[in-house]
Amino acid sequence: MTLAPPTTDACSVVIIGHVCIDENTGTDSGDKAPQRLRRTVGSPAFFINRQLQAVPRVTVSVIAPYGGDFLAVMSASPPGIPLLNPATPGGTLLYRNHIDGDVRRQQCFYAQNADPVPVTATYARALAAADIVIVAPLLANFTPEYLAAALTETRPDALKMLLVQGFLRRVDDDGTVGQRDFAEYADVIPLFDVVVFSDEDLRMALTVADEWSRDFSRTTVVVTQNRNGATSFDGGVSVHVPAEPLERQGVGSVIGAGDVFSAALAVSYRESGDIRDAIGRAHEITARFIDGELVAALAA
Repeated sequence: MTLAPPTTDACSVVIIGHVCIDENTGTDSGDKAPQRLRRTVGSPAFFINRQLQAVPRVTVSVIAPYGGDFLAVMSASPPGIPLLNPATPGGTLLYRNHIDGDVRRQQCFYAQNADPVPVTATYARALAAADIVIVAPLLANFTPEYLAAALTETRPDALKMLLVQGFLRRVDDDGTVGQRDFAEYADVIPLFDVVVFSDEDLRMALTVADEWSRDFSRTTVVVTQNRNGATSFDGGVSVHVPAEPLERQGVGSVIGAGDVFSAALAVSYRESGDIRDAIGRAHEITARFIDGELVAALAA
């Protein structure tokens, strides 16, 4: 079974970003007391790694801050994340989702422990050998200077992709997660070949993507649009690629679907160099994930 677009050559992928622990809490229907529901590994790095580990001839490495508590949670959520860096003191970045009926509120903890991992000689060698580098932060603490220094280590022909969502998140003093302006976009976007974000992440997403593509003509901007597919922008020229209607037959999940899309997009685009074709292939893989076929295969 093909779990992602096949690659004819060996492909090394390095993911730079955050990993996290997701914890859902709610209220018991009887006494209304808060109940701990489940602790699982989260983050784009987790879902992208799980997707790409199933692709023949693709190897994955992850550079992300984490604490010692992450290892126990990760062991219960296979496959393990191939982290290049060791754990650091303190708790791992944690997202707690409070669910009270139809009301959901998200809080973030231990953000102070989630600074970007310094790029040592070991990590620089991994970046220099990478065919694809995916930057996937959960917080907006990856400065343009850090990113520029890290990406300087990559080969000119390496595909460099940014998942924008983390730059659009703000964490307040009480841990509440809200939206922020991507104020540093002009210094970040030109560092990448492809940037990806959802139309749910940003108001007037298509207009913003069009403007970014005109301002940074060497960067392809891809906006995912849920059931409406995705639209790419190159130098102000847009191409919409619809998604096929999905008739769900299995027990899948939309959690992580955007990351599965990005993983498939990166591998497909590196192979074909055709963004329309790559988006179409990524749609197919994502549909199988949501339907449950791919979820079952990855868990096997």
